[in-house]
Amino acid sequence: MLNPESLIIQSNEAPKYRIGTVSRLTGLSADVVRVWERRYSAISPQRSEGGSRLYSDNDIERLRQLRQAVEFGHAIGQATKLSNDELSKLISPRHQAHAVELNSPHDYLRDNFLKAIEAMDVTAADLEISRAATLYPPRVLVKNIVAPLLTEIGERWAHQEFGIAQQHVATHLIRNLLSSLIRLYPPDAAAYSIVMATPQGERHEFGLLLAALYAATRGWRVIYLGADLPAAEIARTVKLTRARVLALSLVNPTSPQVLNELLSIAQLTPPTTRVWLGGQEASTQRELCERADWIIVRDLEDLDDRLKR
Repeated sequence: MLNPESLIIQSNEAPKYRIGTVSRLTGLSADVVRVWERRYSAISPQRSEGGSRLYSDNDIERLRQLRQAVEFGHAIGQATKLSNDELSKLISPRHQAHAVELNSPHDYLRDNFLKAIEAMDVTAADLEISRAATLYPPRVLVKNIVAPLLTEIGERWAHQEFGIAQQHVATHLIRNLLSSLIRLYPPDAAAYSIVMATPQGERHEFGLLLAALYAATRGWRVIYLGADLPAAEIARTVKLTRARVLALSLVNPTSPQVLNELLSIAQLTPPTTRVWLGGQEASTQRELCERADWIIVRDLEDLDDRLKR
């Protein structure tokens, strides 16, 4: 007579999921799953007749546990040495006293980064932001880690809780991370080009960097010019690259100088290039956008939707 429990165990061990499904079920990128498998022997998937890796329910559960352990600060190399029961104890609330005070692993990672910046422990801060980039796909990273961090860093600097040096270190680490992530998504030969810049006089570029990462992950060829560019240089780059889109960002209150630069860009940009204007000050330029047939991008979700279309 068959034992029902043995059937459940066999079912949980049966190889059935391909890597794309594993990524969706665990929240880990396919690259991370492969690295954990190859470098740390975290799991041992079986192979299909065609040679593709197939993962079981047990593999999925172990990957989820490993992800939680890493989210709460444990090294993956040490976590993979633990049994499933030991992992369950490690990630239980009793063993994560600090995590109970926070709402999510995203809070935990941000909190650790900010504490490291407060102590000017650059190595620890870099480790935390790199850990976040390993665990989360780019849009989750931007929405739940990077964007809230930039807001918090700005507020702490404004209230003199962070000095200029702390603010510079924090933004430098985040800028480097975003730049490196953008390079991980090379476009194919048929990709549309998007030029990204802020006009001369606008020096705030982080919103533009976040937008550039979104564009890269959607397969666009990103030509990132950065902040404070003269109108003539922006227009020249648009023409040279035959850009499908020019994405501009406005964050600071629009000065007469910046307004003149925007007017020059409208005059110099080819009519075949669409212009998207984003940032918290973009809505103040509705009249210009209507005259020039520019599009105001409300936020990153709106941008992502336009990039997909």
